[in-house]
Amino acid sequence: MLDLPEPDLADWERAAQTVIDNWSGPAEIALKLVYTRGIDGDPEAKPFGFALGVEIDEKVQRARVEGVAAITLERGIEPDLAERAPWLLLGAKSISYGVNMAALREAGRRGASDVIFTAADGSVFEGPTSTVVLAKERTIYTPPATIGILPGTTQAALFRGAERAGWSVKVEPLKVSDLIEGEGLFLASSVRKLTRVHTLDGVALTDSSAIHAELAAAYESEYAIS
Repeated sequence: MLDLPEPDLADWERAAQTVIDNWSGPAEIALKLVYTRGIDGDPEAKPFGFALGVEIDEKVQRARVEGVAAITLERGIEPDLAERAPWLLLGAKSISYGVNMAALREAGRRGASDVIFTAADGSVFEGPTSTVVLAKERTIYTPPATIGILPGTTQAALFRGAERAGWSVKVEPLKVSDLIEGEGLFLASSVRKLTRVHTLDGVALTDSSAIHAELAAAYESEYAIS
């Protein structure tokens, strides 16, 4: 989306392994990969990337177990805007996180800890740093990336594991009403893994602890070392 040249996978693997081999922090590590075209205005600038090891925040670890309260906030765009205006880079994971962080601060002011972005028509987009996943009748759903959201690698791994565990998976548009009427609402990301949403816009949702445990195990099975 940013017209960057395709990065060298072997270089990324070496950078990641270097961070892991030299990590002296807690047993669990978050690994960030950053890729940039270089310094703006430098005629000799060349694209480069780097890897960075980060500790897992205690709040993230607690949320994995306890779940979170979330609110819905309008994102101010229409579901078909990403396809009409690709230059807006909707769905790109860039370092411009100002709106996302402002949304999380708004959630805090309203007594919640996370956000689910929506369109004016009630369509569901994603969280500021996560993918929305809905469970209902042994099927899990997530909105399509074509509406301008980042395709979730954690969500994709969850879907693969869930299918092997006997679940059906669907990528299709969701409404806020679907989230309320479902049997389990979750936010998925590489660091938070699969986090249960127990309250949405101040309303307690159906207890999805058992579904969460099953789907979390299905996700972890994707990375089990034999």
